[in-house]
Amino acid sequence: MKRLIALTIALTVLPFNAMAAVQCSEKICVKVFTDPKTGQIIIQANQNRAGATPKPVVHRTPNPHPTRTWSPRPYTPRPYTPRPKPKAITAISLSDQLTQLIPIREIYYQPAPKTLAQVPVNLWTTTNPTFNTSVVILGIPVSVFLTPTYMWDFGDGTTLSTVDRGAPYPNGQIFHTYKTNGTYTASLTVSWTGSWMADKLLYPVLGGAIVQKMQVSILVLPAPTKYTH
Repeated sequence: MKRLIALTIALTVLPFNAMAAVQCSEKICVKVFTDPKTGQIIIQANQNRAGATPKPVVHRTPNPHPTRTWSPRPYTPRPYTPRPKPKAITAISLSDQLTQLIPIREIYYQPAPKTLAQVPVNLWTTTNPTFNTSVVILGIPVSVFLTPTYMWDFGDGTTLSTVDRGAPYPNGQIFHTYKTNGTYTASLTVSWTGSWMADKLLYPVLGGAIVQKMQVSILVLPAPTKYTH
């Protein structure tokens, strides 16, 4: 009845593209953006060669060549052995270090399992209210801060958009009443957006929201009734 959805985060050092604005300091150029198709946060960094300090040019006086007083040995060329080509440098991936920080997400509801028609159902999710993470990339600390919004679909044509993840009774904020008995699929769409920081400057995460989806099946039983005259 419960499905777990994991958010994948990938940090890579790759060539830049036009998906997001690049922010440069004296030593490094960084950009952070999302790929909504894969649900990834991507941090890219390159050394800022334009801001590098050029090395001073040292002019040296050439030493005079001494006069030879002996005959040089005959030159015998050595056989040429080609050097092996260097291996291509692959992208540096830090995704394995961050996937362990992603919280597990579920939907809960009560009363369960005996949910009754015409009786409010309390729903909530264990999704964290924020997602913050930091990584050092090319020697520069980069921090990412994300917050979610929640779109509930209760499966009977009713929806609810909120910034609250809900809580169990008696502190629960999300209640829904099913008018008739039956089996309903309640689904939740969580959209993550936010910002990132490097060199004490804050920038928005571009590229679109990271979307998570989860759902749970709710069996609603007929409510007992009593007629009085």
